[in-house]
Amino acid sequence: MHFCQNNHLPIPIYDKKDNGKPFIKNIPNLHFNQSHCQTDYALIYSLTIQNIGVDIENTNRHVNKNALAKRYFHDDEYYAWQQSQDDKLWFVYWTIKEAVLKAHGLGIRLPLHELKAVFMTDDSGYVCHDGIGKFYFKNIWVDECVITVAYPFDFGAVGIVGV
Repeated sequence: MHFCQNNHLPIPIYDKKDNGKPFIKNIPNLHFNQSHCQTDYALIYSLTIQNIGVDIENTNRHVNKNALAKRYFHDDEYYAWQQSQDDKLWFVYWTIKEAVLKAHGLGIRLPLHELKAVFMTDDSGYVCHDGIGKFYFKNIWVDECVITVAYPFDFGAVGIVGV
């Protein structure tokens, strides 16, 4: 709301596309995505990037990481997670997959193990898939939560503010 007021935009009117993805009906160039976990909420918005996705997870959440990783992680991701012995890396991979699919607009309608995260730095990289294209991702840590933002790779690395 403050963003709209500060940029002299009207109060947003929300609607949903056929695939369930929400959009702002009366401000067609304002794009957003949101996510929540048990303890926190994340919102990302852009006036320039149409396909943007975000996911947030609290790393203290208890899940059967091994079973989920075997089923949903790319073989290379599973191996890297096992070698790292770092449970936080599991949440990094998971949020990357969800943020990328949300950015594309599919939600979780693609086999997650087909998505492979390739890191270019400790907290950013890309995912490339024949069916959906190439997406850039950036991981942000806030306390015990990992937030991943994803958008089409052709925008390159953009600054993320307001964390």
